[in-house]
Amino acid sequence: MYTSIKALSLAALAGLAAAAPSGGAQVTVKNQCGSDLHVGQLTNGESQANVQVISQGTQKNYDLPSDWQGRFWARSDCDGDACSAIAGAAAPASLAEITFKGHAGYDYYDLSFVDGFNLPIKFYPVNGNKDSDDQYRCGAPACGTVPSCPEDEMKVYGSDGQVVGCKSACSAYGTDEFCCAGAHNLPSTCSPNQYSKAVKDACPDAYSYAYDDTTSTYMCKADTYELVFCP
Repeated sequence: MYTSIKALSLAALAGLAAAAPSGGAQVTVKNQCGSDLHVGQLTNGESQANVQVISQGTQKNYDLPSDWQGRFWARSDCDGDACSAIAGAAAPASLAEITFKGHAGYDYYDLSFVDGFNLPIKFYPVNGNKDSDDQYRCGAPACGTVPSCPEDEMKVYGSDGQVVGCKSACSAYGTDEFCCAGAHNLPSTCSPNQYSKAVKDACPDAYSYAYDDTTSTYMCKADTYELVFCP
């Protein structure tokens, strides 16, 4: 429920102004999971992720350049190199991806389970300029309950022997058909498979395979976005 501007005190308005990014963009990451999270942030084109711990029930603001492009993810059970590894392939994680100020000045954002997934996730703009009734304009893609992991080869186990993530069929088996590679490297030759269909059925907002653009890409104009783990 939104609070009327008239009901906000001057102090509250001042606090909102102070929290807004100055000449840039901002992503606020919220940890609503039942444990602390190691949150990874990776700028497109860089090889080393920025990993920081966000305690259970807290949040962190990431101040970014106005045209930043990159991704965020989180892990609840990790140690050593597993915490800082880039999400994907052998270390899958639920991804939030965004390009600020892309084509025509729009931000383009999505949730991606193309390489696998691990945590429930939600990603949305704050006070976005919604100029259309299209659900993909300033929408809030979410996956409140991650899909089940269908096969042992796809399961990723933590140090305690519990399943902490699930690889995609591409990450697990590496075939051209599952990875949209080789003769399957075009939208016309790479179709959803039984594994990606199961992911899409469970979490229709998220990318389930490489060419899942039409039902997974969102666009908006906003300076601030919120990313919630375990919404």
